[in-house]
Amino acid sequence: MTVRREKAKPQKPPTKKLQEAEEVEHKPIVDYRREKLANYLIDVSKYILTGVVITSLFNDVSNKVIIYLIGLAAVFSTLILGLSLTTKRKDT
Repeated sequence: MTVRREKAKPQKPPTKKLQEAEEVEHKPIVDYRREKLANYLIDVSKYILTGVVITSLFNDVSNKVIIYLIGLAAVFSTLILGLSLTTKRKDT
């Protein structure tokens, strides 16, 4: 008894849409790391806001003005740096 083997069907060349989809899916490593760093800095700004500024509202702190100024400066600086690193743009 012999086994029949099917011939391999020739594959069609990839279409232009498929090539564009593959290019979009594969981001360069630099963009990926930049995006992760941007997300990290935005999260750090949220944690600073929560940890420093909001907790000083509930605790009796003698130098509230200094804590607010330094805390808010750190929040805005990390937030602006994180937002500047993001590459998300609105597609129109």
